[in-house]
Amino acid sequence: MSEQRSEAVMRRYLTEVVAQGKLELIDELAAEDMVDHTQTIPGRAGLAAHVKSFRERNRDVELTVERIIASEDEVVGIWTWRATHSTDMYGVPPLGGKLTVRVASIFRLRDGMLVDYEVISDALTGFRRMGADVQIRPA
Repeated sequence: MSEQRSEAVMRRYLTEVVAQGKLELIDELAAEDMVDHTQTIPGRAGLAAHVKSFRERNRDVELTVERIIASEDEVVGIWTWRATHSTDMYGVPPLGGKLTVRVASIFRLRDGMLVDYEVISDALTGFRRMGADVQIRPA
């Protein structure tokens, strides 16, 4: 496949699936046997559960795509989301203000379809900016 296809998969995932909740597009973007490393549910259903959970916790989400870096079989999307912190998240009780989190989504693709998804999120910084006393505990 091409760098353009890789970039298009990431952009559609972020702007249409995550930002707009168009879960039906997952079938067009992801292979049936894809792995979402944030989920225990296998395949596309895991990715759908990931997005659904995110959107349920962040109903007024605003998403900004900052950068997409693509090759033929890998793509990284760097993006920021903002939403009212109104549910318990990572053990932090609702703070009521706007939470801003920067994220890197990392896709591996096969034949132009998402097969492996990892995410790196800087929620800790977002919570601290809101005044939460979030501590890192050793594993």
